[in-house]
Amino acid sequence: MIKALIFDMDGTIVDNMHVHTAVWLELLADYGISMTPLQFQAATAGNTNAQLLRTLLNPQMSDAEVDAIAHEKETRYRERFRPFLRPMAGLEALLQQAQQANVTLAVATAANEPNIDFVLGGLNLRHYFATVVGADDVARGKPEPDLFLLVAERLHLVPETCLVFEDSLAGLEAAHRAGMQAVAITTSHAPEEMVQRPSVRQAIADFTQFQLADFIR
Repeated sequence: MIKALIFDMDGTIVDNMHVHTAVWLELLADYGISMTPLQFQAATAGNTNAQLLRTLLNPQMSDAEVDAIAHEKETRYRERFRPFLRPMAGLEALLQQAQQANVTLAVATAANEPNIDFVLGGLNLRHYFATVVGADDVARGKPEPDLFLLVAERLHLVPETCLVFEDSLAGLEAAHRAGMQAVAITTSHAPEEMVQRPSVRQAIADFTQFQLADFIR
């Protein structure tokens, strides 16, 4: 039986991946790198900023250089997305329903703390979550399972009792490697592509299509 729901943040709690991608592509163009949105998503989904920059720009990039470029990118992203900041449809109703059913809630995201606070703080959602794990808490981002396994460790739960909500293929792979079931959110990929992934129970456009009772009976 499912005892915890673990939510990715970008593309799952909020529908914002198109903004992240657009800002990254603008910034990378300043460094002479041209990619389509699909190419970028395929190469970097689930990565931390450090992983992304060292993959696309320079494997030897220093921490200081990573921090400077990432700060510029995230500042641009927050300025651009702020007018559109709202939770995914049905999310708050699900969070309240889960609390009433004594199902623990958590977040596992590749985002850094300023972006986590921007979304969870900006939407007044952080109080729902027993723990929030971000890029600063692990050495490896998705598709490695570290983020999800750290959540399970903090909640004192075995991975098999955790259900993950994810919009990226890398995130779904991370959930699978962690030994967790998953529900795919189709903000970034077509449902037929996502339901073929191991451990994916269903694909939904938003949380109005999810029935908690189907997983906690």
